[in-house]
Formats: sequence, C-alpha cells, structure tokens
Amino acid sequence: MIEIKGLNLVTRETLLYESNMKVEKGTVYGLSARNGSGKTTLLRTISGLRSESIGSISIEDDNKMFSLSAKKNSLFYFETVEWFDSNLSGWDYLKFVQSTWKNHNQKTIKEMILFWDMKNYIKLPIKKYSLGMKQKVLLSMYGVSGADYWLLDEPTIGLDTNSVEKFKSFILESKESGKSILFSSHQNDSLYAVCDYIYEIENQSLHLLQENQTEE
Repeated sequence: MIEIKGLNLVTRETLLYESNMKVEKGTVYGLSARNGSGKTTLLRTISGLRSESIGSISIEDDNKMFSLSAKKNSLFYFETVEWFDSNLSGWDYLKFVQSTWKNHNQKTIKEMILFWDMKNYIKLPIKKYSLGMKQKVLLSMYGVSGADYWLLDEPTIGLDTNSVEKFKSFILESKESGKSILFSSHQNDSLYAVCDYIYEIENQSLHLLQENQTEE
C-alpha cells in the first residue's frame, strides 16, 4: 500500500493542503480534476520525481513501512511519450525497463508486443511512430516492469477506440494479478468505469469517492 499523510502540494500556488491518500494493491483508482489542479504534479510527487517539505509518502510491505527510495522498483511511472528519445526504438525501452526493474512478476516483452500488435514497428526508431504507437510502447513498459504500483498520466492519449478497450482489459487483468493502479484523466471520462475508487482534487483537497459513481 502507498500511503500519503498530510501532504501539501505547492508549486507557484498551493495545489493540495494536508491531503491524505491510500492506494491498495489489487485496486484501480482514478484521479479526476480540472486541468491545472495538480494531477500531474501529484503523480510526480508520489513517484519520487519531486518532493514536498510538508507531509509524507511511504510504501507498506509485509506490515512494514518503507520510504519511496527504499522500494523504488516496486513503483513505475513514465509520464508521457514526450520523454522518449526519438532515435531509440520501442524495443530499446522495453529491454531497458525489463533489465532495470527486474521484478519476478514481469510480463515478457513478447507478450506485450503481441498484446499491442507492435511486431511490425517495435525495432524501428521512435521518430517513425505515430502517437498511438508511442503510447502502446509506454503502456507496455508498465507490464514489462512487473512493478506492484502503476502511476499513469492520461494513459489513453493517442489511442483509437479499439485500443482504449484493450487498455481497459489490460488494466483489469493487471488488477486481478494484484497490481495497484492509479491513473489520471479528464473529468467525467468514461475510462473511470474500470476504477474501484476515484480520487477528486477539489478546493485544494483530495476527496475519495466511496464507490465508483460512474457505474451508476
């Protein structure tokens, strides 16, 4: 479980004030807010890419609490396809993640290539990819990482309708295997239907819906 206690999220302004969050294994969470409310900043902070002076973020494992740095390979976050080096290939990135995370429950690269139908382009330079192709590589990196906790920022950008449906099945299958998944998207997105819970950022606070109201 990832646990956030009393977190202040501050950039040029205070985005969150004394906020709390729990992200349990085997559960899918949505993160909903209007643009500019702090969704991406929160994901960056949970991932350890940035820090805050007020509040704590820790990971519980076997009834013991650990810092993010102590359990860094149990979490995976790759914010956007803009992070890709266009001269490398999707294959390069999948191999890098596989060799760096080294978790026992990793999906194989072959499984991910077959699932997203990337065989014809996975070894080409990324500069030759469409946005949808890049996004499929990004999503495949999560499966290949084998990480227990997935943080995704608007994960269906660039995907066509069929690929969005595949993403939903990918998320639900990963949940069944015990993954903890937190993803952001725009407000009222139908994608939230796969979530067990939704966190909303409103009035500088995180609010947890006790049930997924998008299913009503």
